[in-house]
Amino acid sequence: MEKFKEFIKGKGFIAALALAIVAFGIAGYVTYDMTVKDIENTEPPANTLPVDNNVSNVPKEESKTQEDENSEDTDDVNNFINITAERMMPVEGEIINQYSNGELVKSETLGVWKTHDGIDIAAEYGTEVKSATSGKVIAVRDDPLWGICVIIDHYDGYEGHYYGLDKALSVKEQTVVDAGQVIGRTAEFDCESKLAPHLHFAVKCNDKWIDPSEFLK
Repeated sequence: MEKFKEFIKGKGFIAALALAIVAFGIAGYVTYDMTVKDIENTEPPANTLPVDNNVSNVPKEESKTQEDENSEDTDDVNNFINITAERMMPVEGEIINQYSNGELVKSETLGVWKTHDGIDIAAEYGTEVKSATSGKVIAVRDDPLWGICVIIDHYDGYEGHYYGLDKALSVKEQTVVDAGQVIGRTAEFDCESKLAPHLHFAVKCNDKWIDPSEFLK
């Protein structure tokens, strides 16, 4: 124990301590230098993309606003350019009830507020109903409120809905019709029975209701 104490007090210990410190410093520097070189020589992964797209060739994803989407929807349902065939009124008469464009209106017959998705064209019962343009009959049904309904595919995404017809029709499903061809006659139906006799005519474009008056122009 006494010899150990003398060694610590002596120059030998001091020299050994200094050598240890120097060796530790050299080892640390060598390790640091090697690490830096490894980092510099390492290539980034192939799928790494810059965070800022402004300084890269990666295109930014363009987000659509609600206004843009509404504009596209409007363009879809009001594009009548594709319809090149002749178009005409299915019956000649005054429009006594307009298309409500999605707004609620009170039904005089049912006493409830609902949308009116077509136009009502005045026509005495028994008036011939003509196809507004060429197409193919895709459905004929007897509805408890709307009476006999004929739906015609007028092509290019357009459908004509003719409601309130007599059961004695001139067409059936899959019948191909020309513009102005008689498809049936008007008759009384329950849904709008408090109105003057008329044909309820509606049009869909890509499965969305549109204004039939615009379609007929």
